[in-house]
Amino acid sequence: MLPSRKTLTRYFTCVLTVATLLPLTAYAHHSAALFYDLKQRVTLTGVVSRFNFRNPHAIVELDVTVANGTVEHWTAETSAPSALRRRGWSQQSISTGETITLEGIPARDGTLFMRITRAIKADGTEVGVPRELDN
Repeated sequence: MLPSRKTLTRYFTCVLTVATLLPLTAYAHHSAALFYDLKQRVTLTGVVSRFNFRNPHAIVELDVTVANGTVEHWTAETSAPSALRRRGWSQQSISTGETITLEGIPARDGTLFMRITRAIKADGTEVGVPRELDN
């Protein structure tokens, strides 16, 4: 016995809907190359003004005193908390007010924004396991 026309229409509609929406999930996540200059590296040492361990990316805000004595306010992002936990990070990994060194990739547009590849505390201990970007 063949399925009814109504059943086939529902089946076709479901398949079409999934086929239409599935690519959007892949498109939603962006390549690092879109925002960051992957050929450059930056190392910053400063005082943490904020550590936000939330989705979609954990954020470290860092006040860096530069050579002329002025303070630059940098924003540095890293992976999602779920990925960071697998690499040994937690909400307590970085504290507001502590001095930390961040290594990473600067923003392509020259703003004070970077992607963290490595974080090192003032005593030399590394926060979690470092990650190099592959895209």
